[in-house]
Amino acid sequence: MRLILLMTAALALAACSIKSNRPDYQYPEGSDASGADWPELAVTSELAAAGEGVSAAAQENQAAAERLAARARALRARAARLKRDATN
Repeated sequence: MRLILLMTAALALAACSIKSNRPDYQYPEGSDASGADWPELAVTSELAAAGEGVSAAAQENQAAAERLAARARALRARAARLKRDATN
């Protein structure tokens, strides 16, 4: 049953094309929508700058998290000492 379902799905997907997605657009004769003549995507300066900003923010957040974790450890140690002193 799974094989039949898989084969049906594969056959249905094979019948789909980008040209059937836009039936009102007149593609040039011999157009190959999956050809290698599409331009490669390049990182722009804005994207690179945004990445650097995110990296700096991540480093700041990491430092803040480490300070918070150290403070939590200190408070837990103090609470343990206070419990020990209260039971004596």
